[in-house]
Amino acid sequence: MSAISENLIHFLARNDKDSPNRQFNIFKAIIENGLRTSRVQIKFSEGSSVFNQIICFTDIPLRECNEHTSIYGKFGIGFKKSYVKNAGGNPARYFLDYMPGQTGTESIVESRGGLYFNLCEQYKFMNRLDECLRNNPDFALFDHEGNIVVTNEQLKDQIASFIFAFSFDKEMGDLGPARDETSEIDLYYKEREWRLVPSKLAEISGAAILSPDNQFAYYKFHRKDVNMVVVPNEEMRATVLNYFLSLKTSNEPRLQNFGENVLPVINYDDLQKW
Repeated sequence: MSAISENLIHFLARNDKDSPNRQFNIFKAIIENGLRTSRVQIKFSEGSSVFNQIICFTDIPLRECNEHTSIYGKFGIGFKKSYVKNAGGNPARYFLDYMPGQTGTESIVESRGGLYFNLCEQYKFMNRLDECLRNNPDFALFDHEGNIVVTNEQLKDQIASFIFAFSFDKEMGDLGPARDETSEIDLYYKEREWRLVPSKLAEISGAAILSPDNQFAYYKFHRKDVNMVVVPNEEMRATVLNYFLSLKTSNEPRLQNFGENVLPVINYDDLQKW
């Protein structure tokens, strides 16, 4: 029995998990328009944050998703891991959101939280660099003879690369020593999250398409990119199957394929019966 799945499941419409009909409308929009990014906050020390547009998945095997679905709901789409990889997806980079401090013992300082400390220092450096660029449009790095070593555009590209990398970072949920031995340790790590983060490479390759206002991105996919759909009840299973069958008459060949080769639609609660 594998501890990970070759499905990467996108559980959709968490805020509507108690309203399958609203979830279904979002599901149809995903099939017809593609996965759409949502705004996600990546928190650093002292109340600082990076915000970016992201799409999230889990590689927890479906049979082990009870804890996950209790938070995110039971309506999801299981994508082939190869599709997410080829679109630029990667696992989230988890870190302990705990800043090292003095111990008052012979070890003097804690080693724990070293990654978080370094991420926060990188974040501070990025912010300082961004401030210099905003205050001086011609800002660049020069050598001792006054020659440009790093151009203004290269510095802006560096900030964009920082934000892209930070967008894969996620706290584990371990908030300090008092919780070390409790069952709540590493809450987010257990989500086994993967992420798609839009980038220039994703745009050039055609994997991501920016919205007209550049506020978010769509990732269109084909029937061959998806393994299954999971739904919260038998009524919604019938609704989804009928929707797929209706796509046979679509004018778009991509959508027709969903109607001609209907995906398996799994009632999540049926998994618990066997």
